[in-house]
Amino acid sequence: MKLLRAIVAAVLFAASFHAVAAAAQGYEVQEADLDKWITKNNAYVKLLNESLRARDSWDRYLSWVNLERGPTGKERIIYGLYSVGASSAKESIAAARKAADSAPSAPALDAAAKELAATFETVFPIMNEANDYYDRKDYMSDNASGAKRLHGQLVPAARAFMAARDKMENLQEELKDKLDGLELARIEKTEGKQYRWHMKRTMTLAKKAVDLMPKDPRHPGDMKDFDSAIMRLADAAREFDAYVRNSGKSGAFDHYPRDIVGRLREIKEKIAKRQADPAFYSMDYNGVVSSYNMMIDMARMPAFGR
Repeated sequence: MKLLRAIVAAVLFAASFHAVAAAAQGYEVQEADLDKWITKNNAYVKLLNESLRARDSWDRYLSWVNLERGPTGKERIIYGLYSVGASSAKESIAAARKAADSAPSAPALDAAAKELAATFETVFPIMNEANDYYDRKDYMSDNASGAKRLHGQLVPAARAFMAARDKMENLQEELKDKLDGLELARIEKTEGKQYRWHMKRTMTLAKKAVDLMPKDPRHPGDMKDFDSAIMRLADAAREFDAYVRNSGKSGAFDHYPRDIVGRLREIKEKIAKRQADPAFYSMDYNGVVSSYNMMIDMARMPAFGR
């Protein structure tokens, strides 16, 4: 599958702006509509990014609760849940719904975005209510009746949310691969391999590496793809750094690719040496995600778009 994606990416780059068929999803990406596709994709990325907190909140809940029995209030450690920013969550939901109803159309992806928006909209208020409940330690005074009530609401909502998020993430990744190839080709055609080309290239490779970062250090799976992604990103970051030094062009974006490479290498080494403490691994993992998101924000600043 990875080889097939690599071949498709190479064909996209060589083909420049010819139409890219996506038969499985029933749409075509046309060069003339590339900016519209990018706008749609950005809204979907925002929804996926904002919903990460809800995913992490569910993982935190799973770390201490027996799902079948439910919370008793007498567990050895009660971590509660994480809160989810309501304002930013609502903004991302609204933006995704607007994108799903906007041209160009990608039926399967648009439907998945609406499903994720709906399940995210349902689950995050429950998580926030539960977070408040556990922060107040109400289970110590109500015999965990509130914990059991919230558990009954949370489990089906979170399971639906996680299934919708996985589906959306897979479909969005297919579109993102196509758009990245076309956008990189367009930049090279119009500007050459200048600052924006290097910036776009490192962002594309950083996303692939971050996506392959193991979520659980105890069960990292096959690390070969992760290692290869780090190596490709490191090569691109090295070339980007050389370009910045030699061209004299620089900006706030510059340090992020090498920072992410360094963080990913530290994670890889910790996992390889079995030194990644599961209790603290989320800090390393979220640190990489945060750095990646900041890099994307820097790239969207007007100074970097010219």
